[in-house]
Amino acid sequence: MNRNDYKKLMNRIEPDEGMEERLMKDMNRKVTKQARSRWDRIGMASVSMAVVLGVVLVISLVWSQQAGQDQMAIGEPQVSGEDGTPPTSGNHESVTIPKIELPDDSGVSMSMIGLVVYQGNIYTQSGTGISPETAKALRGEKLGRSKSGITEWSTSSDYTELASTIGEMDIYSVQGYDTEFRIMSYAEHDGQIFAELYEHLNGITVHTGEDVVGKLKLLDRMISANWQDFDSWNMGEVQLNELAVDEALQAFVQALYEAKPVAAEALYEAGIYETGAEEQKFLHLKLEDETQVQLRLFKSGPYVRYGNAEVFLQLDKEAFDALWERME
Repeated sequence: MNRNDYKKLMNRIEPDEGMEERLMKDMNRKVTKQARSRWDRIGMASVSMAVVLGVVLVISLVWSQQAGQDQMAIGEPQVSGEDGTPPTSGNHESVTIPKIELPDDSGVSMSMIGLVVYQGNIYTQSGTGISPETAKALRGEKLGRSKSGITEWSTSSDYTELASTIGEMDIYSVQGYDTEFRIMSYAEHDGQIFAELYEHLNGITVHTGEDVVGKLKLLDRMISANWQDFDSWNMGEVQLNELAVDEALQAFVQALYEAKPVAAEALYEAGIYETGAEEQKFLHLKLEDETQVQLRLFKSGPYVRYGNAEVFLQLDKEAFDALWERME
């Protein structure tokens, strides 16, 4: 993998602010009891359960290049236009997000991301944050206890039921959400609660935005909203600007449900992440159940991406611009 390929790959992954620190500590064979989660950016105090329990595990998943070519989109791959603008959905009415391919051989690594294997599917770190108090309130049925042991040297035989990169901890359903989409890791330690959401958004076909964001149940459930510019997000700062939950926001979310899916690979190649900082913003939506959804907005397109899902959603420009203008 050359330097440019690595840069493109890392742009696809929602960064985990504690990753570098955990890697260094693991190399020195030291265990820390606290690590910031990636939701520190929006002021949340969730701590990585794996670290608290003394397990620092990092995974290198293999996204099969052949699977990406064969499964990323239905029909021919989308490419940028002659004027260099990102591609639109065109006649491609649906996009298939490839199923995460398990490694056949050890030592082959690409994207690093936290995961849990449940009922034969891989659930990865969510684009939705959850506070300790909310986690306790939404904790549903216990599904089992995760197993440690998956590392960058693991092979497909290691990906057994409830294998994970997060160590040994209890796994629960989440009240109000289908377990085929979302599960939760949960632990209480020294009077503190540590929880994180994991979601199954690979190996699915997306016909409209509802096939992704509909699982989050955004419509008519938003109680507050904030936005963040790219520079603030990129520096890990908590500089949020309040948005009213009004008709413009409701229209934006409705447009998100109706949005056209665009294969992620085409937009990566078109340089979607190389657009200027002024072309990207982050929208944080707090729902009635106190979960906090983060969406990444791209003015070009316009597009929205949720979490690590390998698909972008192209919105109606009028609904997108009406909200974007309030973020200036």
